[in-house]
Amino acid sequence: MRLLASPGFAAAGAVLLGAALHPALRSLLRPPLVAVAATALLLALALLIRPGGPGERLVGLGAVAIVAALASDGLRGHRGTLTLEVGQGTQSFEEQGPEGRALGRRPLGFGVVLARLDPGGAVVLRAGDGATIAPGRRRAASHGGFRFGLAAGPGGQPSVLRIAIAGPGGSRMVEVAPGEPATADGLHVALESYFPDFALDAERRPYSRSPEPRNPAALLRVTRGSQSWRVFVIQAMPGIHRPEGLDRVLSLAGVAPRGAASLRVSHEPAAPVALAGALLAAAGVACARR
Repeated sequence: MRLLASPGFAAAGAVLLGAALHPALRSLLRPPLVAVAATALLLALALLIRPGGPGERLVGLGAVAIVAALASDGLRGHRGTLTLEVGQGTQSFEEQGPEGRALGRRPLGFGVVLARLDPGGAVVLRAGDGATIAPGRRRAASHGGFRFGLAAGPGGQPSVLRIAIAGPGGSRMVEVAPGEPATADGLHVALESYFPDFALDAERRPYSRSPEPRNPAALLRVTRGSQSWRVFVIQAMPGIHRPEGLDRVLSLAGVAPRGAASLRVSHEPAAPVALAGALLAAAGVACARR
């Protein structure tokens, strides 16, 4: 019972209740989370109104601020997705409601243009006022009250692989991608497997250490008439694999990003209030322990 009455439990419960009220939470998890967290919120209110030390009052005040802010964002905030090609601009995004339900287009209040895509996964947007918005794989970026982050995609899939084919008649460059083979110099080249950050495990099996193209490699299926070869290419060692019977040398010249990016967009105006509440609650817990 002492645990249930502790400021730390009340503060944690307030965070859980605020999360339960947020539409991003799956509906299956919401009822039990609300039941547990509502109890903690009542304790937080009790800490706020009953006579006690400054630590307990800070916890109660911070907990109420957290719940109010997260619940407000659940009702007033906006979330959705945005897909752009390089050079394309927009002033709105596709809004999504609870459970991902489509709600139509919602204006951003400013324009953005996809300036470029980097091979490592970063995206560079230019806002109408000239500001740069650059979300990456592990970071979001903010502008005009909105947060932009990369939408989750199938890990390990390349954009486009540039393959150099060298032979007696000179060198040719082709581009291949999943489901998009290329034909050049009498060869049909298809992508079988791609490893953005190639490595071998303890059993000498290939895998990728990360989705970023730090050490890109690929396994290609090359055919000419009735003949077929599997060719391994790695950017760090051009022409390393030369199958018997194939009179061409294939090398991985580079990885180029595809010309479109999908972004998550969110507008949560009460987020600073939630942060302030969390800081108040943490200060209260620390003060109550003294």
